[in-house]
Amino acid sequence: MKLSTPEASKPSLRSWLLCLAAAVGIWLGFPNDFFSFPPLVLVWPAALTLLGREAATRATALRQGWLATIAGGMAALYWLTLPVHNVGGMPWLLAIPCALFIVTCIGSVGGIFAVSAHAFRHRPAWVQAVLLGILWYLLEAVYALALGFPWLDMAGALSPWPVLVQAADLVGGYALTGLWTMAALLCCLAFVDSTRRFCPDRTSLVPGLLLAAALLCYGGWRLYATPFAVNPASLQSVDVLFVEGNVDQNQKWIPAFQRQTVDLYLGLTYQGLAEKPDVHPLIIWPETAMPFFFEANGLHAPRIRELAARSACPVLFGAPGMERRPDKREPDVYNRAFLLGQNGDTVAHYDKEHLVPFGEYLPEWLNWSFLEALLQGVGVYQTGTAIAPLRHDNLALGMLICYEGIFPWLAQNRVADGANILVDISNDGWFGNTPAARQHLYLTTLRAVEQNRWILRGTNTGISVVVDTRGRLTVRGGQFKAQAVWGKAALESAPSVFHVLSPWLLPLAAVIFAALLLFGPGGGLSRRAAAQHA
Repeated sequence: MKLSTPEASKPSLRSWLLCLAAAVGIWLGFPNDFFSFPPLVLVWPAALTLLGREAATRATALRQGWLATIAGGMAALYWLTLPVHNVGGMPWLLAIPCALFIVTCIGSVGGIFAVSAHAFRHRPAWVQAVLLGILWYLLEAVYALALGFPWLDMAGALSPWPVLVQAADLVGGYALTGLWTMAALLCCLAFVDSTRRFCPDRTSLVPGLLLAAALLCYGGWRLYATPFAVNPASLQSVDVLFVEGNVDQNQKWIPAFQRQTVDLYLGLTYQGLAEKPDVHPLIIWPETAMPFFFEANGLHAPRIRELAARSACPVLFGAPGMERRPDKREPDVYNRAFLLGQNGDTVAHYDKEHLVPFGEYLPEWLNWSFLEALLQGVGVYQTGTAIAPLRHDNLALGMLICYEGIFPWLAQNRVADGANILVDISNDGWFGNTPAARQHLYLTTLRAVEQNRWILRGTNTGISVVVDTRGRLTVRGGQFKAQAVWGKAALESAPSVFHVLSPWLLPLAAVIFAALLLFGPGGGLSRRAAAQHA
């Protein structure tokens, strides 16, 4: 069934339906409030490809692809409005445009992809699929580096089904989504470009099915080869006790609630330890669990040190950190993770490296006073520079705080520095009972597969989990409940294939893309060479 060419007239209803399909693919592919089915996210690039191919002009392709992605992005990321309204105190008439601005920036990837599909439309189907698959990888990677908020990462939608993402240990999450996009487009274009009605073009369909089968078979084999284990039998392992305070974000930073917060965390921890009195776990409290400057606090800090000493357990927790500089009047403030040893002394600390705009600092071009409420009275955080693992006995904790878990290169750096386990402490209380916590969780689990490291993820309101090296949740806590959750994880030292190849993958993909673009069938240089030869 041959599609009409862009020059031919076509009903606008088809374009609207393709836009709707792309938006629904995003919404239903990612965790949402109703129903999600991860493979449906592949409808997104397929619909954008058809939009671009059928668009009459490049401007039309750009506009339609962009608008379709914005629509799906707003449906999936509507929760971005909540911290702006509930925490920042801005009215909905301003909170919604703030979220729309962020989604519009992210959504531009859909416009670029659609206009590229328009440009490649006259090439053979397999060339279009390969070019667009590589382009999807390049766009996701570049947008993550440039925008700093790679939330619509397709691998994050696929990761709730671990069998779909196992190849991330070879090529990483971004390249994996490029391969899945390539497989989906090879199959889709086999029907679209066929010269025979209802009969697919096998030169495109067979490679697409083989690629999809290869990804699924590899995923099944990797899951089978690594048995699921709640209590891993490795000689090198660590018991862990997560404590979720479920503290209200709007009360957290009020000084009058400091004692109540400390009492809550201490009480939950002692109760949890009483369940297994012979075990001495790593105790994990979430990001900024203690809403005060720990080193300078003489009232509550000794009580936390006493917990470590009395239990003979290391304690990892988040709190603001402060450093005074001789050349600065005001101290530098950090989003810090402290590690206390079994005697209560501070063994090491980690300062968050990748800060969140508006939540932890205000960009200079948007440094407006009415946005300062989002900083929760702490002030502007400074970027941390010490990223070495936090070490205690046989532990080398590769630290990630909150959104740092969604950036592949940060986990890559932690493992390169010697981390034998990754730890992510977070606070998703900003977003209430929305899909944000689940989206955040599944974006973070990809780091376990990519780096061959278990992940310990402790949060304020949930979801606290233990993730094995195959991205499976071996322990999962609840949400919006003050609780202590036990878990166990293995310590790993072997690097993944992706960890070794990571520096070369993006440049290699760019070279292949450029070579196929210029010299592949239908390319400008190949057409010129054929004309000269004729």
